[in-house]
Amino acid sequence: MWNPQETSGLGGHLAAVIERSRVAVEHVTEALSDSGPSAADALQSAEKALYALRRAVDDQALAIEETRDAAPAGAVRAILAAAQVNADAECVAGLAKRLAEIAGSRPSRPAMPAEVRAVVSRMGRVCADLMATAGGTGATPAGTEARIEAAGAEVGRLRRRLDHLLLHEPAPVDVDAALDAALACRYYTHCAELAGSMARHASGQARQ
Repeated sequence: MWNPQETSGLGGHLAAVIERSRVAVEHVTEALSDSGPSAADALQSAEKALYALRRAVDDQALAIEETRDAAPAGAVRAILAAAQVNADAECVAGLAKRLAEIAGSRPSRPAMPAEVRAVVSRMGRVCADLMATAGGTGATPAGTEARIEAAGAEVGRLRRRLDHLLLHEPAPVDVDAALDAALACRYYTHCAELAGSMARHASGQARQ
C-alpha cells in the first residue's frame, strides 16, 4: 500500500539533487577559474562533486520509481516536480562534466586573459546562485520568477561582454583560450536555463 511519507521523501531527494548541482557548478567554476598551483586540487574537488551529483540523480530516480506506481492522483504533482528537477540535474551533470574537461585541458594551453576569465567565472556564480534559489524555502512564486529573470538578464549581459572581449578588443585572444571561453559560456548559459527550471519546479513543489 502507498505510504504518504514516500512523496515527502521525494522532497528530500529533490533538495539533495539541487544542492549537489549547485556544489558541482561551484567546483567546476573554481577549477576553470584557477590558473595557479591549486588548479589540480580544484579539479579533483570538481570530479568528486560530479560523482556526488550523479549519485544523487540516481537516488532520486530510484525514489521516483518506487513511488510512481502505487501513488494516488494527489501525489502526481510531487512526483512530476521530482522527475523534472532530476532531469534538469542530469543535464547539469553533463554540462559540468564538459566544463571540467575544459578546466583539465587548460594547464597545457595559453591562459585566458584575466578579464575573459573573470566573465566566465561570473557566469558560473550566477548559475550557482540561481541553484541556491531553487534549493531555498519560503520564496514566493513572484520572488522566484524575479530572480530567474534577473539571472537570465545577467547571463545575457555577460555573454555580450565576452563576445566583445573575444571578437572586438584590439589585443587578440589566443584561439585556444577564446574557444574554451566561448564553449564555457554556452555551457553556463544552458546551466542557467536549467537552474531556472529547477527553481520553478521546486517552488511549485514547496507550495504543495
